[in-house]
Amino acid sequence: MVVNNAVAHDARVIKTAMTMARAGADVRVLGVSASGRHERAASGSAVFERLPVLPPRSMSPGYAWWAATRRFGRVFPAESWKQSIPVTGYYRRAFLPALRELAPDVVHVHDIHLLATVDEYAERADRRPHIVYDAHEFVAGLAVSGARTQRSVDGWAALERQFIGSADRVITVADGLAERLQVLHHLARRPAVVHNAPIAWGADAGSSRSLRDECGIGPAVTLAVYSGALSAARGVDTAVEALGLLPELHLAVVAVPYPHPMAARLREIAARVGAADRLHLPPPVPSHEVPSYLREADVAVSPILGDSVSYDEALPNKLFEFLHAGLPMVVSDCRAMAAFVTEHGLGKVFRAGDERDLADALRAVLADPPHPDTTALRREYSWQGQEPHLVAVYDELLSGLRIPETPMTPTDLMLTWSRV
Repeated sequence: MVVNNAVAHDARVIKTAMTMARAGADVRVLGVSASGRHERAASGSAVFERLPVLPPRSMSPGYAWWAATRRFGRVFPAESWKQSIPVTGYYRRAFLPALRELAPDVVHVHDIHLLATVDEYAERADRRPHIVYDAHEFVAGLAVSGARTQRSVDGWAALERQFIGSADRVITVADGLAERLQVLHHLARRPAVVHNAPIAWGADAGSSRSLRDECGIGPAVTLAVYSGALSAARGVDTAVEALGLLPELHLAVVAVPYPHPMAARLREIAARVGAADRLHLPPPVPSHEVPSYLREADVAVSPILGDSVSYDEALPNKLFEFLHAGLPMVVSDCRAMAAFVTEHGLGKVFRAGDERDLADALRAVLADPPHPDTTALRREYSWQGQEPHLVAVYDELLSGLRIPETPMTPTDLMLTWSRV
């Protein structure tokens, strides 16, 4: 498996690796080292490695060359991805030697960034591996936010368009995204859907930390929570604005990385609306503890701005984490997310970006929380419920795999990294 991040906070990558290891595969996960050093961790029969890809930020010639390369890439058309997205060349140089050494039977490409590199490896390998492309998002419809410009979206979309046909199977995270990928890329088969659901540990599962303690509030204080990535497109600004209309409500924003670059902006908004003491930014817990950590809140908020196809069709993992935490939800009107909450009676939907509508929805849910029986829903949208779909994809490519029967443990997911 290959991915363009440091692995440690990518729950989908770790869970996928552990599932396939327990299903009988010999699993190696290759990610990117932020330290510039080759690092390794292991869990059971799965081995995780972080490769040095980019030069660490410094006054070194290597970093100066990387910075210049990025600037020079802007003179090329976005669709000329080799030049306009120069990081692809760095991925190629770091990952090709590792793939050649491993000579895998299957390469599982998590997200778009390594797909071209894996295709190049497969074309030149003595024995071509099967390729599984795991489209975590709808690349052509990604939201433009922060460092992600329309130019970079267009470049990555061009790369996907060129190489998605080389994959033996395509996986994605929601039905709407599967349909769009099949139509956009004229795929012979509809991508398999493996929802990014949390592992169900059972009702007695606990967290190593207390959300309310870390917010400095007692059990009588009304608490809303947002959990997940932060960017302008995630709409968390709207949730903080709504605090000015709900003087009794506190909001916890649990995000990675920590501390988050957006924290200062959120605090400024909270101060402006008179809620400086009611916005809390506690540090995150390990991904497998998230549902139990969030359980102490009264309501969960997902205020994503539905201004991109990727967000409008997605069922984000936070939605399933809120479900397993047993929290009523207030979500924006992104199509798939709103439909899921409405169909299953999990909470209320508000107009994305409208803090007054969000405040009204929060009042309604807090005054009359929904109490649906979610037993079957939590079973279906747990990682245990998704494992058979994942293993079924691999069963077409390899023989001898089986759906894991032994339970996964929290210890399996805790990676300790060491320098190679």
